[in-house]
Amino acid sequence: MASGIAADRMAVEIVAHRLQAAAEEMMATLVRTAYSPNIKERRDCSVGIFDAKGQLLALTAIAPLHLSSLLGLVAHVTRRFPLDTLKPGDGILANDPYHGGGSHLPDLTVATPVFADGEVVAFVCNIAHHSDVGGRVPGSESADCTSIFQEGLRLPPVRLVEGGEVRQDIVEIVLLNSRTPGEREGDLKAQIATNATGVRRMQELLARFGREATLAAFDAILAHGEARARAAIAALPRGSWTNEEIIDNDGIAAAELRTRVTVTAAGDTLRFDFSGTDPQMRGARNMVMGATLACVYYAVKALVDPDLPPNAGTFRPIEVIAPPGSLLNATPPAAVGDRSSLGNVVGDLIFGAFAQAVPERIMAGCGPLSAMTFSGVDPRSGRYFVDYETYAGAAGAQHDQDGRDAVRVHISGAANLPVEAAEHEFPLAVLRYELIEDSGGAGTFRGGLGTRRDVLLFAEEGRLVGRALRQVVAPRGHGGGHDGTRGRFVLRPGDDTAEALPASFSDWPIAPGEVVRIETSSGAGFGDARRRDPALVLADVLDGKVGAAAARELYGVVLRDGAVDEAATEALRAGVRA
Repeated sequence: MASGIAADRMAVEIVAHRLQAAAEEMMATLVRTAYSPNIKERRDCSVGIFDAKGQLLALTAIAPLHLSSLLGLVAHVTRRFPLDTLKPGDGILANDPYHGGGSHLPDLTVATPVFADGEVVAFVCNIAHHSDVGGRVPGSESADCTSIFQEGLRLPPVRLVEGGEVRQDIVEIVLLNSRTPGEREGDLKAQIATNATGVRRMQELLARFGREATLAAFDAILAHGEARARAAIAALPRGSWTNEEIIDNDGIAAAELRTRVTVTAAGDTLRFDFSGTDPQMRGARNMVMGATLACVYYAVKALVDPDLPPNAGTFRPIEVIAPPGSLLNATPPAAVGDRSSLGNVVGDLIFGAFAQAVPERIMAGCGPLSAMTFSGVDPRSGRYFVDYETYAGAAGAQHDQDGRDAVRVHISGAANLPVEAAEHEFPLAVLRYELIEDSGGAGTFRGGLGTRRDVLLFAEEGRLVGRALRQVVAPRGHGGGHDGTRGRFVLRPGDDTAEALPASFSDWPIAPGEVVRIETSSGAGFGDARRRDPALVLADVLDGKVGAAAARELYGVVLRDGAVDEAATEALRAGVRA
């Protein structure tokens, strides 16, 4: 009997690893076969494998927020196409946040059923961010949209592939609504091929273990995820912790919108109550409930147990409350295109609550990404182009280490487009790409540095779409650490006609040969800056991350001849303490 139990456990472990391997192979297929730079270079895509009930079994996600475009997908698909109406070779396409399971319209999702003995036993799914699906602005993502009807093509679940045959009528609807139809066609084909890879691997798994044993393994995988999550939650301090963060732009103009969370740890469960968060905003930075769930599940994995398996069992001990019609549970027709901007601040919101219980696990305030979409006519080809790009901010410091420079934070994750790829694909030149000196919040441990990028555009009929948060309210320091710095957009920097651009705007004209500068916000500091190891301050100065003046004024470190003047430093710090 004991050997039978051991064999079953071994089979479950093998099935779990085979599922994850299938998800990773799907991801590789999607990246390698995609057509657009946004997917093949920036890897703005993710894949998931679900059981027939829509419970997540395996995930390979570039950005935690992508989970929000997958979480509700199977439920929406099976509501429109009951399991007994699906056929082998079907592929269902959707993107609508309110009727398709997505979280914003550029994330086109494809779900394909997996059959065993004539019945659906699983779904393989992928999401790819398409850089234009129509709408009022190139790139289909603008913070100043005031209704989802302005944001692009909306698709409830529809059959993209029927019995193994691609439905060209559905493809043509997508192409007709996009400013860059060639990219859309290539990326859709990549998504179809990706799910075909997943179906093959799932069929091999079912052939190896049989239907009943495989389904039993699915249940065991979810039970293990739940048990591990409950054990990790039970080890947290008991209590409730509340935090608030300000959203400094509503997509139309500067604003002060409040997000609020109370996290309660009781027994082996966690409750996240976002009551007190302001009503949904007029611009496009709202989040549907699926996006809020993705933020919470990311934070639990990051703060409670980084080795938690990303499956639906892990989510079972977690309760999330967000009032309908609020910033974090928007209702139609609220615009939601720029939900990632809000999501990154929600990361700070949740971390700030946990700082009251487990300060050794959190980051100080982080600098979220800034985004700029370039569009126009490429003079080299005469064709219209859309360059959708997001630029990394920086991580806040932790209790024992500096924040990371120039990285995506919290729920964002796609890469910056490499300079070489950008200049090859689009009519532009990157004149400057650098860390911003003195931008990281000072502290015992320093916040990560933000970035500066100057882009020269050669396009005819050029237009810009920009969006960012943390251009008014900076990321907050922790434990006496300094705040991070704010980001900004500047047109024609260094020129007498230099023009500061708003934190959110669309359809801004840019003439051929003009330059736009994108500066991202930085990470905040952790702990008293005057307690920072002088050797670390010296290293930062030598690396060009901190200026000599800031070393003295913020850190109380005196440098002479490329070395720390220890006596002068101790006297300066003693004087400040006194």
